[in-house]
Amino acid sequence: MTGIGIIGTIVGLIFGGYILFAGRRAIWATLGVTSLVVSSRLLAVIVANVESGRDLIEFQEWTLVGIAIVIGILGLTVGWISPRLGVLLIGFLAGADLALWFYEISSYVIVTVAQLSEQLAFVIGVLVIIIGGLLGLWLVGKARDEALILITMLIGVQLIQEALSLNPNSSWTAILIITLGLAGILTQYAIYLREFQESQTAPEPHASSIAYFQDLELDS
Repeated sequence: MTGIGIIGTIVGLIFGGYILFAGRRAIWATLGVTSLVVSSRLLAVIVANVESGRDLIEFQEWTLVGIAIVIGILGLTVGWISPRLGVLLIGFLAGADLALWFYEISSYVIVTVAQLSEQLAFVIGVLVIIIGGLLGLWLVGKARDEALILITMLIGVQLIQEALSLNPNSSWTAILIITLGLAGILTQYAIYLREFQESQTAPEPHASSIAYFQDLELDS
C-alpha cells in the first residue's frame, strides 16, 4: 500500500467512525463529510467510471478529488451557518448516494440488455439519482432524528468498508458491516433517547422568577 493509500485508510476510518457513532449530533461536520464522500463517489462513478472515491486517489484523478474537497468545504460551511438546511442536504445527498446502486443497474440494463445508447442510460441514471435525493429529503423532513441515525450509520459503514478495502462479497465483511451498523444505531439511539428524556424532565426556565414578580404585583 502506498503512502497516499495509508493516509486515505486512516482518514476514512476516522471519518467513518465519527459519522457512524456521533453523526447526528454535529450536523456541520456530518454534512461536510457527507458532501465530500457522496460528491467524490458520484464523480467517480459518473465521470471517471471507477467504483469509489478512493479510486480517484488511487488513479490520481486530482481534478475530481479537488472538486470533491471544495464541495465538502461548502457543505461544512452551510451546515455551520444553517443546521436546519444542513439536515435537508444530508438527506438529499444520502438518497442520491444510495441511488447510485440503481444508477449502475439501470445503465447495465439499458446498454447491455436493451442495447440502447449510453446517452440515454446517462440521462435515466441522473434522473434516478435525483429521485433518490428527493426521497432522502422527504425522509429527513418526516422523521429527522431517526432518519439521521439511519443515514449516518449507512455512510459510516460505507466509509469504513472502503477505507479497509473489504471485499463486499465476503461473508466476514457482511458480519463486520452488520455488527458495526447495529453498534452505531444503538449508540446514537441511546444518546437520542437520553437527550429526549432530559428535555422532557427539564424545569421551566425562569418559572420561579416569574411567579415571584407576579406575587409582588398582587401584594401591591
